[in-house]
Amino acid sequence: MLTPISKATDFLCISGAAYISQSIVFRDSTTFTHIDGLVGLVGLMLPFLTFRLTKVYQPFRNDSAFSSVMRVLFAWVCAQLVLVAISQPYPNGDLRNRWLLWWTVIAVFALVAGRCAIHALPSILRSWRFAPTRVAIVAPRGAKTDLLGRIASQTRNAFVPEVIFDPSLPSDTFVDQIPVVHKMNAFKQIMRAQNLREIWIINPPFQPISVEHLFETFRNDFVNIRVLPVLEGSPSTENVVGIYRGVPVLNVMATPERGWDILPKEIFDRIFALFVLLAISPVLLAVSVAVKLSSPGPILFRQYRKGMNGDVFSIYKFRTMYQGADKPGTVAQARKGDARVTRVGRFLRSTSLDEFPQFLNVLKGEMSVVGPRPHAVEHDEYYKDLVQHYMFRYRIKPGITGWAQVNGYRGETAEIEKMEARVRFDMHYIQYWTFWMDMKIIALTIVKGFVGKSAY
Repeated sequence: MLTPISKATDFLCISGAAYISQSIVFRDSTTFTHIDGLVGLVGLMLPFLTFRLTKVYQPFRNDSAFSSVMRVLFAWVCAQLVLVAISQPYPNGDLRNRWLLWWTVIAVFALVAGRCAIHALPSILRSWRFAPTRVAIVAPRGAKTDLLGRIASQTRNAFVPEVIFDPSLPSDTFVDQIPVVHKMNAFKQIMRAQNLREIWIINPPFQPISVEHLFETFRNDFVNIRVLPVLEGSPSTENVVGIYRGVPVLNVMATPERGWDILPKEIFDRIFALFVLLAISPVLLAVSVAVKLSSPGPILFRQYRKGMNGDVFSIYKFRTMYQGADKPGTVAQARKGDARVTRVGRFLRSTSLDEFPQFLNVLKGEMSVVGPRPHAVEHDEYYKDLVQHYMFRYRIKPGITGWAQVNGYRGETAEIEKMEARVRFDMHYIQYWTFWMDMKIIALTIVKGFVGKSAY
């Protein structure tokens, strides 16, 4: 994440210093020749060659602020020395040399300030919006006094341990004022009481704690389970499966880490939702009138659904059933010929027009245009223990349409087999998601997704 930012910052520092120094030296624009212009272009490109050779852009987690500053200054001075040597044979050398000197000095201060700002950025972001992640540690035979120090040295204080689970201990204790428990029930209670979402398993990763036990215990809690493969000795990445915020981990069960790749999806969702709502506003108005005239009750139907990481939100749909059709506390899926559905509602459900108000949920950031379809909370409670990986669908934002829907699994899923198939398609989408896959699903939804035989 920081490498593209640092490249852009370095370019702005160097080009800005070139412009300021040019304004200082060449007060009369007529004295700035085309030779000077060519030298300036070379001066903008040359540093990034020396930066590459001196490995200026190595990962920030492996570099201190001081060494980073010294490396970039060395590369910058080398580039300017080469530029001076290139420019010497050409006329008007005195003014050009003064310009290059001013350029070098101003850029030195700018690059130092930029580098310091880049290294301070993670701490600023964590204190402003991304607070240090609170984690629970599973450390079989590992709750020693140096455990937290070893974690901090590897993670650069990006994470805060809140509890340690060590079943090898005879009784509960504390390590640096952090509770250490030896029973799974106590560990589970602290996890839920403090709303912790991260479990780290420290070497040895699988003994005596079984990953299956942790998985079963927290399968419906939206907890990420990861393994820190190396904390002692020299770093090794032979068995590393992923990088989480700069830390090598083995992801046993975790929310997909997409970083900046998700930004185009977030931007597209808001723009597309706003465009759709404006474009079909006459249709929405006509549907609203039809729903209001069809039967007594509100135009919009609101129901609680789970969103990303299990956060509950209120989903919007056009009302398609008679008011009070469902008994309080129960939600039954609509079936073919369901007497609860109004005549207008039957048309809206078969054409998916009842889903269009959900673009309001997309604008609010609660849903995405494409993603696993959210089910009623009551259905989640029913299916979570019957269908494998059912709750994993909520590791990402739910969508108005999805990979399962364009493959024929929309509407009623009365049989367990149908729900299992829907979950398999959702898992495929989560695993292989790309922005262009979203575009494909939207296109397929437009072509064939508005009418379905199983939508009653």
